[in-house]
Amino acid sequence: MAKDARRHPTRGLTEGAILAALTVIVAAAGLIAPFVGVLLAPLPIMLLVIRWGPRTAVLAAVVASAVLFQFVGPVNALSAAATFAPLGLALGWGVWRGIGAELTILAGAVAFLVSAVAALLAATALLHQDLIGQFIKSQVDAMQMTISLQQKLGAPAPQLDELRQAIVVMPKLLHAALPVMFGLGALLWSYLCYVVARTVLRRIGHTLPGVPPILAWRVPPLLATVLLWTGGGLSLASLRVPLLATAPLDATLVTLFVFGFQGALVGISWLTARQIPRFVIVLAGMLLISGGILPIAAIAMIGVLDTWFDYRRLSAPATASGEARGDAPDAGQSLGREPANNAPDPDGAVRDDQTKAVHP
Repeated sequence: MAKDARRHPTRGLTEGAILAALTVIVAAAGLIAPFVGVLLAPLPIMLLVIRWGPRTAVLAAVVASAVLFQFVGPVNALSAAATFAPLGLALGWGVWRGIGAELTILAGAVAFLVSAVAALLAATALLHQDLIGQFIKSQVDAMQMTISLQQKLGAPAPQLDELRQAIVVMPKLLHAALPVMFGLGALLWSYLCYVVARTVLRRIGHTLPGVPPILAWRVPPLLATVLLWTGGGLSLASLRVPLLATAPLDATLVTLFVFGFQGALVGISWLTARQIPRFVIVLAGMLLISGGILPIAAIAMIGVLDTWFDYRRLSAPATASGEARGDAPDAGQSLGREPANNAPDPDGAVRDDQTKAVHP
């Protein structure tokens, strides 16, 4: 027993060293292609948590970060570690503890958000630069270039005036919307990483809990009520607490996104049931999004109503469609009797099992 007890930690550390090296390679590649790094770098750490627990995975993450520090410098190593380590640890911990796919993705999003904000603050302190301010300035410059291009192309003057007014309020709007953007981005990355991990780890014998189909996602009524009342409560609180001046806008953006997404699922389900081609559905969605705030608000209102009226009828019994088609069970089966089997024998005679049961 003592020999086996020593063998398992040694094997875990060996796998941890190998997967830490793999993490370094993927994270280094992620510096060139960030999308690849965010999706694949957390997988070795996640696998270590599932197989050997959080302690071995934390040790491997520290080793991988130290190796990256030697090759790519402190800033890049810090950003890469903040990308793969907390997300992989949180997702692996959720699978290891068996808390379900939804809570696992939420835990990964929270860990990724906290680590990303901490890495941003640390990079700002090390570089002595306002990274958020530079990001907002780049967006304003891009908008100004767009206005110049449209002016050269002969765009109408009222349209150019609207864009200039948007530039005036853009810095304040981006400052207020950045927390929502970070939160939704972290949730999206966690979901995508979990889906990729489920596909990859299944091939090596680790089956992760599945996520419900996207068209079946619905906001629980209790959460919907909280979202709808939070905006009003924060609006009243901001009148007395100046620090909460941007909080009502953030709550409104979250509510608009959540219910707008649910309303879009209602529309997609309705169009899919009528066999509308997918490219037409995508085109209709792009037209609605580019139509301004009013179409988005209308879609969000449909999502709010779907929470209580269930437009997609997701809770309908599965047997209702079968009964409507006339697929009811046989009368003999409903009474608990075996139906008569009158199939012909190979010699051409007709066999009656029920008669044979009475007269053998």
